[in-house]
Amino acid sequence: PVKRGLVLLIAMLAACGSEPSATTVSQDGISARTTTTQVDRGEAPPGTAARVLEVLDGDSMRVLIEGTEDEIRLLGINAPEPEECFADEARAMLAEATGDDIVIVGDERDQFGRIVAYAFAGSTNLNQWMLTEGGAIAMSSQHELLPDFIAAEQDAVVRGTGLWSIGVCATTSGVFIFEVEFDAPGRDEENLNGEFVVLGNEGDSADLTGWILRDESSSHRFEFPSGTTIEDGGYLVIRSGCGTNTTEELYWCEPGAVWNNTGDTAILVDDSGAYASRLRYLGD
Repeated sequence: PVKRGLVLLIAMLAACGSEPSATTVSQDGISARTTTTQVDRGEAPPGTAARVLEVLDGDSMRVLIEGTEDEIRLLGINAPEPEECFADEARAMLAEATGDDIVIVGDERDQFGRIVAYAFAGSTNLNQWMLTEGGAIAMSSQHELLPDFIAAEQDAVVRGTGLWSIGVCATTSGVFIFEVEFDAPGRDEENLNGEFVVLGNEGDSADLTGWILRDESSSHRFEFPSGTTIEDGGYLVIRSGCGTNTTEELYWCEPGAVWNNTGDTAILVDDSGAYASRLRYLGD
């Protein structure tokens, strides 16, 4: 059975903001019509003023604060990494929305010394705006606006916009993530194989060679070995620890736990880089 607390958000929530305008994004020559919510250039909340020097990707930028160069990582979101589907589009989206000046709300720093905070262009929270426009996914780490961020991401998924657009970074596939067992019996680090993901298949027999199973942070990635298949009506279990692969079970062989007990998102990516399935869970 699916573990208690496993939640697949399915409610469609109304998007906030001013009247939307149409824009076109493309990936590998395929175009998709999306809806872009206009950035409200009204009054920003209290915070630290910064001049934008360069947008590095869809979730980070170099800024100038009182004459000192710094880097900001947008809190609570994760945009596609370079060379991944929609990475260039996400960076371009953020650059267009940001403009020359932003207000930073928050002053925590990550292990790389970057400021991790909300960034506002006028009264628009750019972190949440990127989720609404399908330019990033919401991280499950706790912060004040986590419920709003998860809702914004789900809205983008339901609308099929940005990286969730069919034919851009999303694909229709019979293979789907059925369950994430994120909390192994006992201590997670001592029972890695008690933590697993179950895939199902409601379509034709599928060759998963080169597909990727990953978490929302992108720090954990499992590439399916050559010859991996899943039959129509079949299932496949991917365990976090080590073992001998079979037709029904594969082993990630990670040195530690993969799935966060406090919440995470499992994402299945096909060999073209398109998102085949996602499942977000909220921890116990």
